[in-house]
Amino acid sequence: MKAFLPLTILALPFLEIAVFIAVGSAIGIFPTIGLTILGMVGGILIVKAQGFVHLRRMQAAMQAGEPPVADMCHTVLLLIAGILLVLPGFITDIIGLALLLPPVRAIAAIAFLKRFTVRHGQAGAQNTGGQGYYYNQRDDIIEGEFEEAPPAPRHHLSHSNDDDKKS
Repeated sequence: MKAFLPLTILALPFLEIAVFIAVGSAIGIFPTIGLTILGMVGGILIVKAQGFVHLRRMQAAMQAGEPPVADMCHTVLLLIAGILLVLPGFITDIIGLALLLPPVRAIAAIAFLKRFTVRHGQAGAQNTGGQGYYYNQRDDIIEGEFEEAPPAPRHHLSHSNDDDKKS
């Protein structure tokens, strides 16, 4: 599974060329170039408009003292969508356009956050003292200061008859 992304990135230019050839032979060279330019310009305008909306939401959340995690994820995904739309190609345009849809972005953001939380949240609290983060089961982040306490002494209950021997 780890090799899937690099292989996809290596295969993408060849797939894009194949799609360009197929679309160019179906509708002609100038309509193909026109669609590519239209995808670039339209994508940039849409990403710019939606990006400002999420930036305003992030500012409002930060002013309210809340972490703008969801809007940050949406903004990063919009940036990725913008990059994909600017790249010439129909496959990248389709993926970029899909990321412009709020439900698709929400699913991608949830998948990203779950993957990030699973990878980086398993360690739990830092155990070096000082400031740290603790990830609980609900994916909340609890920030605070702490220090390690020395281990409590162990008390062993003895079932021997040592007390009976002394009497």
